[in-house]
Amino acid sequence: MRRALESVYQIISSLSHLSGKGYFDTFVSEIAKAVEADLVLVSGGDHSGLFFTIHAAHPASLDIDSYSFPLAGTPGEIVMQQGEAWFNDRIRQLFPHAAVLERCQVKGYAGVALKDAQGETVGLCSVMFKRAMPSMDKIMGLLRLLAPIAGRELALMYQQQSRPQPLQTQPEHPHFLDTMMSHAPVGIGKLDLEGKIIWVNPAIEKMLGYNQHELQQRTAAEINHPEDWLVSIPYYEELRRGERHAFTQEKRYLHRDGSVLWGRVTVTLIRDKQLRPDYLMLVLENIDPIKRHAEQLKLSHRVYDNLSEAILVCDVDSRIISVNPAFEKITGYSEEEARGQRPSLLKSGLHDQTFYADMYHALERVGIWRGEVWNKRKNGKLYPQQLMISALREGGRISQYIAIFSDLSQTKLAEQKIAAQANYDNLTGLPNRWLFGRCLSRFCERGERFALMVLDLNNFKAVNNSMDHHVGDALLREVSDRLVSRVRTEDLVARIGGDEFAFLVPGIVNRRQAEVFAKQVIGGFARPFMLANQHLYVTATLGITLCPNDGTDSDELLRNAEQALFVAKRQGRPIGTYSSSMREEVSQRHQMQQDLAEAIKLGQLTMAYQPIWDNRSGRVAKLEALVRWYHPHWGQVSPADFIPLAEEAGLIQGLGALVLWQSCRDLARLQQSGFPELQMSINRSTLEFQTIDPEASEWLRVIHHFGLDPKDIIIEITESLLMETSDQHRVRIDALREAGCKLAIDDFGTGYSALNYLRTFPVDLVKIDRSFVRHIPFNEQDRLLLDGIINIVHNLGMQVVIEGVETREQLNFLCQKGCAFTQGYLLSRPLPYDDLVEYLTLNRQGMNLANLTIVS
Repeated sequence: MRRALESVYQIISSLSHLSGKGYFDTFVSEIAKAVEADLVLVSGGDHSGLFFTIHAAHPASLDIDSYSFPLAGTPGEIVMQQGEAWFNDRIRQLFPHAAVLERCQVKGYAGVALKDAQGETVGLCSVMFKRAMPSMDKIMGLLRLLAPIAGRELALMYQQQSRPQPLQTQPEHPHFLDTMMSHAPVGIGKLDLEGKIIWVNPAIEKMLGYNQHELQQRTAAEINHPEDWLVSIPYYEELRRGERHAFTQEKRYLHRDGSVLWGRVTVTLIRDKQLRPDYLMLVLENIDPIKRHAEQLKLSHRVYDNLSEAILVCDVDSRIISVNPAFEKITGYSEEEARGQRPSLLKSGLHDQTFYADMYHALERVGIWRGEVWNKRKNGKLYPQQLMISALREGGRISQYIAIFSDLSQTKLAEQKIAAQANYDNLTGLPNRWLFGRCLSRFCERGERFALMVLDLNNFKAVNNSMDHHVGDALLREVSDRLVSRVRTEDLVARIGGDEFAFLVPGIVNRRQAEVFAKQVIGGFARPFMLANQHLYVTATLGITLCPNDGTDSDELLRNAEQALFVAKRQGRPIGTYSSSMREEVSQRHQMQQDLAEAIKLGQLTMAYQPIWDNRSGRVAKLEALVRWYHPHWGQVSPADFIPLAEEAGLIQGLGALVLWQSCRDLARLQQSGFPELQMSINRSTLEFQTIDPEASEWLRVIHHFGLDPKDIIIEITESLLMETSDQHRVRIDALREAGCKLAIDDFGTGYSALNYLRTFPVDLVKIDRSFVRHIPFNEQDRLLLDGIINIVHNLGMQVVIEGVETREQLNFLCQKGCAFTQGYLLSRPLPYDDLVEYLTLNRQGMNLANLTIVS
């Protein structure tokens, strides 16, 4: 297209000062030169439309001007009917009666109708070649561009010939060229030497969105993109100085609506008769679609080159004609090596001929095939790939095949890894609970006799907390290695929980055999474990059940073994064997869980409060809230029994909410009854801390609901929470303290010796367990130990609460040591609300530590 436009520019420039016959003589000569034609004719029809007269011919030596010929039986007849026509070869065979064709030995022909301004055909332009022409695209493009101009000139020539000429010569119209080109399909315009727009044709108006008048108020610089205009300025200056005849540029133009479009412009210098620069003529082609298409094509190439999936294009004969870089990377074959080969170059040999026959049948039938295939790289390694092949059709017949595939090697490895993670424990490499359950179910389905054993490490949590999790992980790996070394090849060992392992032991038919095997396993713990450069002794408990003696269902057997383990732990024995009596215990425990859930739901649990005395003032300063459950069948159930049951059954949150609500309610009643200085100490479990929001707003909302000041509430936590505390726990504790609540460590010294943690943890009170008080003041070791703990706590700026004070000697000793607070049966048992009010009234009336025994 660009070359055609350049030819148009040259021809238009040559015709700019011509008219009439001289115009068409030059016209045919320039076309012949532009397309290297052997013969070019411009002819016009008579009134009948049956004969055409030649007005101009190239070469001039033909001497056929004004020659008339019949239109019928010539290619001109086709042109007049269809507007244009072309024949690459064998034109004389197609039109044997066309005398001009025969006379000039023409083989190739191109013709276009010439029309006036009203669209009426007034003649035709014929371009002929004495050689066959492979393509007529460029020639027809040129004729289509010039036909509107030549048609209007031919019509004008006819008009001038039909009317009388004046005696004096009419001066030449200075805008003659503008008139001819006003209907050209490309943008044509006229500029003065300074770049001001004088005239444009409708094509430019349409292209840029401005009308003629608006453009005449502008310069070329104003319709150019600023950046591109800077590049054009030197060329325009050379044109003005006459140093350059023309220049062509591809650049951006500004549309009236503000958008930017690409155009290809050729600006030509037109000189006057004295050959001085006169004005500038421009021809502008809208190449925005071409540019955008080129950008899209460039993007497509970039996508093609950068896809992670390989692309392979084959012809209809299954010969490779193109591959992308991903193909080279995946297969190892370069494009040069692959081009011309068949895809069988990649065959792995793992698929038979039927596989490939089905593939080609699917392509022929539905045009697409998808699936997984094993292929071979250049280095000989086999690999899996996800393959999709599409068949492209033209005219209903397959013309090409496009294959897109990706390397599944990493995917397959990932799948294997996922399968391993799903079936095996990451830490120990043993089968996990899910895989063990499947194996257990198969043994049960086959009706085999075997023993199922579940082993749990004792106090593993203490190891994790007192050392660190890395040591805990190392211990689990060591334990798994010892367990595997203690069993036979046919036995299955699995890790089914945090510190819980399971054994499936075929061939064991009675309890005696099972217990012998269990003792052998437990014997593996007789030697210490070497961890963190120290010897660590760890013990374990093991529960046993037999199939089919104790059941034939996998879930039932697993429950049996865990129940045997639970009973053995509770009784302090290393091995427990399941018996039918345990079922009753399980049933009873389950029933107790149901009853506890119902009691919590209906608010049937009650509260008792144990006074905590201030040793300095001799008054009751605090109360510890203690929950009580009276069961209609079992009577008073100990908190040591039902609180672990609540934690196990997931009821602890509901129980804790009930305790908090009733405790705050009763404290509000006491403060309103004349005891405004009392504080309430409420126990909170680790599980409760895990479920509240970071701001502890649920607990604070209850406190505020009863109009209490948070400083009157003491939150008691255990040493285990202190040592396990995570950032989330610390955030909740900080929120409670910021609101005003106090923090106390309950039963200090019974857990994991958390003295080190007290240095950095925000604790207000330390409650020392009764086991440290039981033998004082008479046991010197206990007295020294308790004295040391009290001093450490005091030095850390915290206050001490001593629990379990039962004798006057104990009380006197603690008061001498400066203990701030004491509680115990010597002072008072836990009291229900009404008894507590009476007790507090006596305390207010004068009952103190000195006369406590007399009054009570």
